[in-house]
Amino acid sequence: MTSVKMRLRGALTNIDLGIVLLVGAVVSVLDLLEVLSEENADQLILPVLALLAFVWIRDRNRQARVADQIAILGRTTEGMWRLLSSGDSVKSLNGAAITRLLAEAREGSDMWLFKGGTGTYIRAVTLPECIERAKRTRSKMRFLLELLDPTNEALCDSYTQLHRNLAGDGAEEKTWTALGTRKDVYSTILAACWFRQHNSHLLDLKIGLSGTISLFRCDLTSHNLVITQRGPEFPGLAIPRDSPHYNPWYVELENSLNQTRLLEVGKAPPLSSPPTVAETRRLFEVLDIPLTDDFKDSDVADIARAALSRIDPYQGRVPVPRPAVSVN
Repeated sequence: MTSVKMRLRGALTNIDLGIVLLVGAVVSVLDLLEVLSEENADQLILPVLALLAFVWIRDRNRQARVADQIAILGRTTEGMWRLLSSGDSVKSLNGAAITRLLAEAREGSDMWLFKGGTGTYIRAVTLPECIERAKRTRSKMRFLLELLDPTNEALCDSYTQLHRNLAGDGAEEKTWTALGTRKDVYSTILAACWFRQHNSHLLDLKIGLSGTISLFRCDLTSHNLVITQRGPEFPGLAIPRDSPHYNPWYVELENSLNQTRLLEVGKAPPLSSPPTVAETRRLFEVLDIPLTDDFKDSDVADIARAALSRIDPYQGRVPVPRPAVSVN
């Protein structure tokens, strides 16, 4: 139907040119057949030429308007491309700049959306510092976390192997194990639930478990989106809130989280300070991500201990002293 309308519109647009040609052809035929006198034929030539000139001028004007529209579109597209590729829209950052940007976000953002692997930095630095700031300012914090699914052993093994293969000789990643990766994720979940329980009036928490692996980690705050990979020694990207990229990324990341396996964190049982081994096992049973037989009591104690440790994985900061984890 649309193509028919376009053809009809094109025919109507060129109908005046067809009329000119038709009149010229009729005059020529009548002249050849000597139906018209020479005087009448000469009189008809001038109107035909005038009409032809009018059509030609109008067609030139139409072409000029189209050329102007194309030029405007070209300038608009070029301007949009400059905006999207300019340093004001997306910035490449080194490790120190990334660390500084995330520190500034922890001091001023009321929302944090994370998508990554085990969330080690989130639980050790981001979450506790944001809670401390929320306490000082008496404000509420919204945390949305997308982590690896620790119950998917094959997934965690693939994640571990990927990082071991990418690591250089002597790097810490060379010592990673699939069980260690799973323990790391469990520690982050335990930490998030513990902070929510002990700061329920400050922390709005949502946790989703993903079945896919990515090299990139996304930290989206009220001010920026920061995309990093494997540690501060690798370059990252920062997208400010006023960038045209920010809102689409926000929608993308939140939609990604909503497609994961969401945990019912509101059902978490009471947790001590620090959580005991029994409480830790019970928590993961209630959340429907129970610890398998691979996890001995010593492993569960490691999970609970790491959950509330404040060791920065990139700076090796001395942890805040905490009571020993009880196996009861």
